Amino acid sequence: MLKLTLLDNTQEVQKKVTKALAVELNKRLASSVNKLRERIKPIIETALLSSPEIRSLSGGTLAAEFGLDSDPTSSIVRAIVDSVEVKVKKASSKDLGGFELVMQPTNFINLLGLGEAQQPVRGGSLPWLRWLLTAGDSIIIRNFGVEFGPFGRTGEARMVPDFAPYKVDSSFSGTPEDNFISRAVSRVGNQIENEMKKALQ
Repeated sequence: MLKLTLLDNTQEVQKKVTKALAVELNKRLASSVNKLRERIKPIIETALLSSPEIRSLSGGTLAAEFGLDSDPTSSIVRAIVDSVEVKVKKASSKDLGGFELVMQPTNFINLLGLGEAQQPVRGGSLPWLRWLLTAGDSIIIRNFGVEFGPFGRTGEARMVPDFAPYKVDSSFSGTPEDNFISRAVSRVGNQIENEMKKALQ
């Protein structure tokens, strides 16, 4: 007859098992993080490219009202996607750990530093991307507004007093906490979560 003697009490055994599981889980997390990042990036890229704001910047009403003379969307999307990082939250005896998605500096330095973030105009430049990301529905130009039509520098719109004041269209406007980036990512949150789950299978 085989006899086994349990030298540790149940609590000690449970602690050792949990610790061993945490070690294995941390190995799995560390080995999966790079592949997971590369799977998440195209999901976010697709979400951004299909967002109303990016489409409008690429030849739509936003491009007209900002007076853009070139399409800035590829540079903007690339800068956002390049900021994507997946970090490991280590497992422990009290926490199973997991992955954490980190992207987009809160000061938008990676975007506002782009040449495309401003539109040169006579006498200066318009910080249109800052307006779109942070100004919300606040009035930006009190004495002028946008008139759409076949006129102005781009042949699509111009600033005139009759349409004052000017603020970013509420359909597209954003704040530091709620803007086209955060909205695009929230729309694909389930896809990102599924990829994280797959990485642990």
